[in-house]
Amino acid sequence: MTEWATIRRLGAAVALVLGAVGVPTLAADPFPTSKPAPPNPLRPAKASPAELREIAEKAEKAGDWETAFNAYCHLFVSDRGSPELREKLNATLRRVQQVRRHRDPGFQQFVTGMQLGGSLDLFAEVVQKVPSVYVERDRAVAQNLWAYAIEELDRALGNPAFRQTFLDNPRSDKLEQLRLSLRRDWAKRTIADHKDARTALRQLVAAMQDAFTVRVPAVIAIECACGACSGLDEYTVFLTPQLQGADASNIPDLSAAGLYLGATRSGLVIQGVAPGSWAALHTPLRRGDRIAKVNGRTTDTGSAGAAEALRNPLDGFQQLELAPQGDGPGVVVRLPLTIPTVFGIKVVNPAGVDKIGYARIGSFATTTPRELDDALNALKINGARAIVLDLRGNHGGSFLAGVETARRLLPAGLIVTTQGQAPEVDNQVFSSSSGMSAHDIPIVLLIDAETASAAEVLAAALKDNNRATLVGMPSFGKGTVQYPLRLVTLDDDPTSKRPQKSGTVRLTIAKLIAPRGGPINGVGISPHYLEADYGEQLNVAVEKAIELLPGSMMVRPISVEPEPVAP
Repeated sequence: MTEWATIRRLGAAVALVLGAVGVPTLAADPFPTSKPAPPNPLRPAKASPAELREIAEKAEKAGDWETAFNAYCHLFVSDRGSPELREKLNATLRRVQQVRRHRDPGFQQFVTGMQLGGSLDLFAEVVQKVPSVYVERDRAVAQNLWAYAIEELDRALGNPAFRQTFLDNPRSDKLEQLRLSLRRDWAKRTIADHKDARTALRQLVAAMQDAFTVRVPAVIAIECACGACSGLDEYTVFLTPQLQGADASNIPDLSAAGLYLGATRSGLVIQGVAPGSWAALHTPLRRGDRIAKVNGRTTDTGSAGAAEALRNPLDGFQQLELAPQGDGPGVVVRLPLTIPTVFGIKVVNPAGVDKIGYARIGSFATTTPRELDDALNALKINGARAIVLDLRGNHGGSFLAGVETARRLLPAGLIVTTQGQAPEVDNQVFSSSSGMSAHDIPIVLLIDAETASAAEVLAAALKDNNRATLVGMPSFGKGTVQYPLRLVTLDDDPTSKRPQKSGTVRLTIAKLIAPRGGPINGVGISPHYLEADYGEQLNVAVEKAIELLPGSMMVRPISVEPEPVAP
């Protein structure tokens, strides 16, 4: 699910959505968690595991990495405990990131405008800085980073689009000889530190230039820098200035509303509408809808023009005009600039004796704890005696907001512990001492395979402290914290706040440990009551909420109409 986004199509830095990756600042939130990846919302797979594996393997052989990644995502949801499957998922994710990087005009501009010496210095800076901050120092030693870099370069050389764009299509025999040398010799070079890495890479570039024409030499070093980062884990990635700079950060991200846009040959389209999101509940938008105008501007200039249009909202709204279907008029949809993170607030059984309140937490931001307070107070006023909090499809957001939300619901107890190298995250304990100020209403949490990151922090805290009953499916298992490590090699003034030239590494700096000592990453949170059917999950949650009420001796049958879900 960031866009492994998301891994939620979740492709984070490379997703085909009109919203650049937001790189949070340490001042705003010392422990930001990124959305991963993903590109589109994961949906329950209709194909069987055997069919999905066949689809993935065929796509791999054909070099269709996005299809392979999508199939492995669905397989991972059904069998997240398989190391082999997780390895396949991570490998195809790296391929997707690489393919999208190579066709990204911003990346092409970044490498073509750089001298070879500067690119070598940038690679050396990555190898120098990453080991001292990455969550697992032994994994991030210079020798390993070099191996990841050579692996990435080898994959790039196997991509026809990369060769055509940057190498001038070398002869196949020369190319295969070079790739064999990469795997057999260069990958095994002894690399003790960043200086060794720079020297070896300079020699490698020279060897490549002797073998065939390298039209853009700097791309070799930058490709290696990308590989050194992405080889560490699925959330660590090198971001060019175009992806993390000041201009990109100003592009509004419609994913807060659960809406994902994509550019196709026919124009701008709705690439995905997250089930149960604000957009799914409050707009008629559906996957595949073609957008004719964004804030009054036509979209025939492509994604860049649409991104520019999104910077200029109309009367406090992002306005999307859909292309007419047949002779009918186009539909105009207006999205508020600030999407509430807590919404869908209602009493699900208003005629019942034991009224149960419902609220969905779509993501975690600084406003979430206050929004939740307002929602719970309103539900109590309307007679709710227990609450169903819906975390399905919640990919996280602000780590600290997730912790503070847990404090609103937990009078005392451990919430989460971070483990990492940096002092700020080295065995840092986050706990609650809210006491009487915490909400004491009984709680049932709804979770699913897209519940991730900060949402998992909340789920683990309430589960391990016996504060809530969990219903649904095991969560995603994104239990790490990322931090934007700024690179400065190419910057004129490293201390300046002006847009930089070197880029950033979005680096995993900590693992999250649940209150009872179990890891969240790669494992997820298991519910007390498993229920795979999306529509039935709310019914089960309401039944369990009634069971939590004082004096309840049995489950009372109740019929609840599930909230609408975008197709």
